[in-house]
Amino acid sequence: MLETSTTLLLDEYSSIPALSKFMLRHGFAVTNAWVRAIKTYAPELIHAHFFNDGLDAVRLGSLLEIPTITTVHGHDITKHENAGSRSARRFFDHVDRVIAVSDFIATQALARGCPESKLTQHYIGIDLDKFRQEKCESETPSLLFVGRLVEKKGCTYLLQAMEKLKPRFPELRLTIIGDGDLEPILRQEAASRNLNVDFAGTASAEEIRQHLARCWLFVAPSVTAENGDAEGLGMVFLEAQALQTPVVSFRSGGLVEAVDEGSTALLSDEKDVAGLTQNIAELLENSGLRHNMGRAGRQRVERKFDVRKQCAKLESIYAECS
Repeated sequence: MLETSTTLLLDEYSSIPALSKFMLRHGFAVTNAWVRAIKTYAPELIHAHFFNDGLDAVRLGSLLEIPTITTVHGHDITKHENAGSRSARRFFDHVDRVIAVSDFIATQALARGCPESKLTQHYIGIDLDKFRQEKCESETPSLLFVGRLVEKKGCTYLLQAMEKLKPRFPELRLTIIGDGDLEPILRQEAASRNLNVDFAGTASAEEIRQHLARCWLFVAPSVTAENGDAEGLGMVFLEAQALQTPVVSFRSGGLVEAVDEGSTALLSDEKDVAGLTQNIAELLENSGLRHNMGRAGRQRVERKFDVRKQCAKLESIYAECS
């Protein structure tokens, strides 16, 4: 197995890297020196992540004569543009195994032509050693949103809920971590509604963990975008539970598998702002329920999403393909 520090970049073996990458993706000859360098490590298989990288991986796997595995995560398989495309058919014909990060994504892969015999559902885990911060809620009610500011993440529905919550919880504050194309629109919406919202921009993984440990609730009301993009699983939902923070969201895509509705999260239908508002209010007002759900969240992640356990399962998938 390659050491994690070892990299063999195509860019370093090609005088025109962009052209070489284009040729690889479209099935043409690639730089032989790069392929020979990879062969010196005698790899046993290739594991790519996301559909487009999987296209490259199956071509490289053919050149190296080794099996190819690709994990599909979310937008790479749910967007309408990937349905029935020539590249999708070619990919599914040549890949040896497709790993779906949730049952939802597995269903999407089947609908786009993945043979059932090649498909495996396997949850990605998180490193629980990095999530040992003590849960210490802020003095006043607080909500946290973490995600790209794009249609799929549904931040506008959270702002609508914040306006409805304002008379009942005048001290309630929302922190939004992330950036994206919709940021100017969302900032204008928050200002026009006169909401207590802090647009914090991007943050490091450690900073996000600190915010998760302090907030009362993690609220990320994801929806299915017009182009079909939907949550594959949602790693940040796992991270929130790992830090004993209850989740409030919509029943959307694979996130319903990341949480346990009624035990670690309260969910309502997509775009149901009234339901979202009520679920937030219920947990803000009921500290006992909130803390019980937080503890249940930690237990759930330890049971189902511990990266060490999941990596052991992944290695068994590798063994089947080698």
